[in-house]
Amino acid sequence: MPKSAHLREILLVVAALSIGWWAHSTRPVQAQSGPATLNFDFSNIGPSTSLSIYNPADNTIYVYPISVSNTRINCSFRVRLGSLGGPVNRENCPRGSMR
Repeated sequence: MPKSAHLREILLVVAALSIGWWAHSTRPVQAQSGPATLNFDFSNIGPSTSLSIYNPADNTIYVYPISVSNTRINCSFRVRLGSLGGPVNRENCPRGSMR
């Protein structure tokens, strides 16, 4: 390979690095502002499937047992999250509650 090809490759790499450095953002990442959104997760897909919904407004995970035969499913239990490293409080949901 001639010297000019090596020089061209080096210049292309330097140009790419320069463009990347110039284009990167130095603005700090901000937490989401506005209304909190619910996060959900399905686990154990099959006969013992459960739906977990995390509500950041009250820092609680709600767990619903999902079965094929029911069309209306009540909350089974909820887990209230305290501070990191602190205890986790598991509570049964009230009967007939949709929370």
